Amino acid sequence: MSKKIKVRFLPKGRGPKHGAPVTIAYVDVKEFQEANLEIDEGLKIIAKYFNSPVAINVFDMENAFTTTSDGLCVEGAIIAFAAADRGKIHPEFGRLFCKERELKPEMFEREPHLRMGYENFPTKKLYIGPDPAQKLVPLHNVVISGRTVNNNSGTEVMDCVTMEEMLLPILGQLQIMRDEDILWGITGGHISVGIGCTIVEDYSRSQPFMKCKPGNTAHNSGPYAQTLKAKLPCIVAPKDVLAKHILDALDFGLRPAKELGCSPAVLYVAAYYGVDLNIENITPAARLELEALGIDLDKLPEITPKLSREEIIARADEIIPGVENAELIPSTAIIEKVEIVL
Repeated sequence: MSKKIKVRFLPKGRGPKHGAPVTIAYVDVKEFQEANLEIDEGLKIIAKYFNSPVAINVFDMENAFTTTSDGLCVEGAIIAFAAADRGKIHPEFGRLFCKERELKPEMFEREPHLRMGYENFPTKKLYIGPDPAQKLVPLHNVVISGRTVNNNSGTEVMDCVTMEEMLLPILGQLQIMRDEDILWGITGGHISVGIGCTIVEDYSRSQPFMKCKPGNTAHNSGPYAQTLKAKLPCIVAPKDVLAKHILDALDFGLRPAKELGCSPAVLYVAAYYGVDLNIENITPAARLELEALGIDLDKLPEITPKLSREEIIARADEIIPGVENAELIPSTAIIEKVEIVL
């Protein structure tokens, strides 16, 4: 009996605005394992099958967890990412493996948000971004082959000829891997600012060693920050899913601008939940970006009424800003599946 690998993919051009700039393929590493393939072998097979610009993300949905840019720990992770064109992956710049990290308590002083993953996912390994020793591009965690660019450890895909781009935050991709609903639309200013409100993290998704303390901004772009990614199409998790992950972190004891980033989503959920926002920890640079969105940080803690966990999840679309012209759809309605016969 012939062996097969199952691959999900979003075809080029499908999605809001100009759609996916290249085809985007999603595969669970267990597909390679069951076919007795090494990851590199599987990637080459997928590249050859599509024989056109394609970004490829390899996931471990059973034995791994990852983080979001603002410090939420979530199950499932990208463990390798590649870019291919005309059936080939560039031998030097076309593929990277994310670094497998085994958590130890001594890491939590520098990366306190990881304590949640350590306690909630004790048998799973952490993957975020690659080991800088593996890569040749000095800053960004990016792979490139021909026209295809797969950036920020598989969360931002581009065609380097047309310069079209799509933003793919990790929570939306995990929804795709689970065949669950996604939200797609135009990124907008709140997410554009929010993805820069990061945390200190080693082997991070966007660059090797993220040094942006909670409460600060990695963008440091003032009022311009809201425009950086605002016009890009994006695929994200539904807001009730995002709210649940934020609430999980808050219930664990993590707080905005202390262990978590100060993204608008985290701040608004925390404000309605009635927990400490640590406004005093938000730097002038981050404050400038947030206030340019119309967020009054001094009044945010006074938001009423305070809501329960269940109420916040039910009203997440009202509470969490971001995504213009948003459309909630089953991922299975836009993601295709193929079985590649080996």
